[in-house]
Amino acid sequence: MQKGVANTVIGCAAFMALVVGLTANRILSPAVMTQAQMSEQGLFVYDVPRRFADFKLTDYNNQPFTKAWLQGHWTLMFFGYTTCPDVCPTTMASINQFHKLLNEADTVAGANLQVALVTVDPMRDTPEKLGAYVQYFGKDYVGATGEYIEIFNLAHQLNIAFGYLPGKNETDYEVTHSGEIALINPEGDFQGFFKSPTDPQKMLVTFRSVLEARK
Repeated sequence: MQKGVANTVIGCAAFMALVVGLTANRILSPAVMTQAQMSEQGLFVYDVPRRFADFKLTDYNNQPFTKAWLQGHWTLMFFGYTTCPDVCPTTMASINQFHKLLNEADTVAGANLQVALVTVDPMRDTPEKLGAYVQYFGKDYVGATGEYIEIFNLAHQLNIAFGYLPGKNETDYEVTHSGEIALINPEGDFQGFFKSPTDPQKMLVTFRSVLEARK
């Protein structure tokens, strides 16, 4: 009889452990959101990720920065410039905060995320300036520059617009640009974009939903 009671107790304990484990897993696992829900939280994702053409830029170490750099990692790509007074530093700070939150929630996902700033002011943003700027926000972040037409073609494919307002001379001008952040998947395709202005906590929730949906 005692043996039967013991088996019953053990069985009940195992069942309770299973229930607790499943409940904890459900709580800790990120929820899979619909596209509409993610859009409401600031991330627009495409039904089918979009392919885009290769590009030939240069990073701040004067090394080639091409589409090959995107392969095997999730990438956040932002188009801005180092002397931007407001949108760029605010967005880069949001990206940095989001990246910290992601590392705390999922170290593997955090390590697999890379960040690139592509300048929309190649005339004034030297590789040295880009290096100092991006590393202020993240030591592994990459800054890229290149010929105007290469930057324009890449930005156009990622739905980013930018332009210039004339100033007193050739080097005295204002730059206007979109504030969205392109999200590129490990296959090197355009998965979607974070809308401006960004919220690090909302970026975390929606990005983790995208990761969960791909499992």
